[in-house]
Amino acid sequence: MRWTYSIKNKLVASLVLLALCLLVLLSNYLDRIHTQSVKASITTMYEDRLIVEEYILKMTRNVYQIREILQSNKESDQEKQQVEGLISEIKSTYQTFSKTRLTENEQATAEELIAQINLFEKIVRSEKNVDPQNTNNILSSLSKLSNIQLDESKLIMKEIESQYATIKASSEFAFAIVLIILIVLQILVFSGESLIPMFKPKDPTLN
Repeated sequence: MRWTYSIKNKLVASLVLLALCLLVLLSNYLDRIHTQSVKASITTMYEDRLIVEEYILKMTRNVYQIREILQSNKESDQEKQQVEGLISEIKSTYQTFSKTRLTENEQATAEELIAQINLFEKIVRSEKNVDPQNTNNILSSLSKLSNIQLDESKLIMKEIESQYATIKASSEFAFAIVLIILIVLQILVFSGESLIPMFKPKDPTLN
């Protein structure tokens, strides 16, 4: 390795150390960006998928409660008030649901759902005997929304897995580069001339 003696070790060592520092800073910056991206995806999963699914389930439960009341064949004002109260709960839940982030497909299905709810409310108020089967369209739209939530959640999970793989690959690459730089530094250190000679020259006057 005689070629190493011809290198200006101080200059090369300073450049290598500078490259090492820049690499560490770049690696930390990229890790921070990727981590923030993963956190954003997890937040989206929680706020726009899991919580929204709870809204859909709540509306679905209310619709089935309405069907149970209608199937009881009790034509009293009290039963009608219960149905209207449940419809109000559905509409209130829908208003909260509509404020979340919706895809184009979700938005179209949600608009279809609220139109069906409003139509059903008019039927309940205008007709004395309401067929429980009138709720089928509402349940169908709710089922579509639930399926959309499942599909979107799968896409988010794939995105999170991809981001995690990118972070892992980036970290491994940075580690490999750091290792190479440290090896180069070690070569420069061992190949450089010692500042303090290992053997002091003998004074020729002392004999």
